[in-house]
Amino acid sequence: MKIKVFSEDLKLGMYISELDHPWIESPFLFQGFLLNDNEQMQQVQGTCKYVYVDTEKTPQEVNVQLKSISSSAIQQPLKNKTRNGSDFTDTETFKKSQFDKSTFTENLIKARKARDKTRKYVDEMLSHSRAGKIINTNKAKLLVAELANNIVENLDASMWLTQLKSRDEYTAIHSLNVCVLSLTFGRALGLPIEELNEIGLGALLHDIGKMRVPLAVLNKPGKLTQDEFEIMKSHPGMGYELIKNDKNLSHNVLAIVKSHHERLNGKGYPDKLTEENISYYTKIVSITDVYDAITSDRCYHDGMTPHDALQKLYEWMPDNYDTELVQTFIRTIGIYPVGSVVELQSGHIGIVVKLNETHRLKPVVMAIMNRDKQYYPRRKLINLASSIWDTKKNKPKIKRTLDPKEFNIDIKKIIDEESLQ
Repeated sequence: MKIKVFSEDLKLGMYISELDHPWIESPFLFQGFLLNDNEQMQQVQGTCKYVYVDTEKTPQEVNVQLKSISSSAIQQPLKNKTRNGSDFTDTETFKKSQFDKSTFTENLIKARKARDKTRKYVDEMLSHSRAGKIINTNKAKLLVAELANNIVENLDASMWLTQLKSRDEYTAIHSLNVCVLSLTFGRALGLPIEELNEIGLGALLHDIGKMRVPLAVLNKPGKLTQDEFEIMKSHPGMGYELIKNDKNLSHNVLAIVKSHHERLNGKGYPDKLTEENISYYTKIVSITDVYDAITSDRCYHDGMTPHDALQKLYEWMPDNYDTELVQTFIRTIGIYPVGSVVELQSGHIGIVVKLNETHRLKPVVMAIMNRDKQYYPRRKLINLASSIWDTKKNKPKIKRTLDPKEFNIDIKKIIDEESLQ
């Protein structure tokens, strides 16, 4: 049974199961808690006019005290609930500020379907390339256009799915991720859809030449010898040779495939081009290429966190990458990129799933662990930028980014559980 209790009547030991307004707009990170200290009780009293106490989860000795106030309290059965179990009295405020989990899930599923379709093509493309067969670039164009449209509609969901990585399937997943990242970056740069499609196509095909690199070199778990590295460096040129006569591909697409490892200082490969001879589209894809590469687990090293990868990009920027483009990319990805695992000051662990364009330090976080680092059976989205926090003392804030391996967090498993529904 749930009993409505006015805040001034609360006693320590009562189990608060519902508030008088949405949980997501409260300073309490998770729904349902035992009132166990005076500071917490003052916080509830400063936030709510009344709450609902669950008599079944409240200790028996405290339930006795509930009887003395039950005559003035209203017994409240479960009804008119939203999906998260709260009874909302201020529905207008709720509509304006709640981050809708159902909409998020719907967008994630749509983005997953578009991604999986393209992933199937990438596997086919790489297989045909290795076997010396003709590649269907018309199909690639259609899939890139679909991805581009999907990113416009489901940007954050598409970005989170780039965390679906596998050490054993690096080349295929990397090609897909660089495509998504390049489309996202190009969109942030304000490029028209026709140009986005060209960048996305070049990004999808950029590593096709790796299928002509011997597997012993491509998948070597240790450091490459100088001779092996020279073989690896040949992949952009081999990729270009594979598709240079394809009438469906523009000069811009071919330039991306051939020159994505060129660097501004002329120390890249295969042609040692300098800044003025590297195309604008190629400069864009070279940034997304290295970002995804260094955040991925590969046969010879573990990936960095997104936050650390952006710092590395900034360090490498002067000699290797266009300064203005790198700075724009960092702003696009955000201080806490989608997919980052973060620890809040409270000790809770979450994953950044949506950026906030006006509050870069306050993304939407999917909480996955409590302060004791135990998994939640039901994940909750916390909008750190909600205006409801403005008047609260204990605002949820990000304390640090962390490596998922620190707490054995399986990002792929979590994404699968959220997107394969």
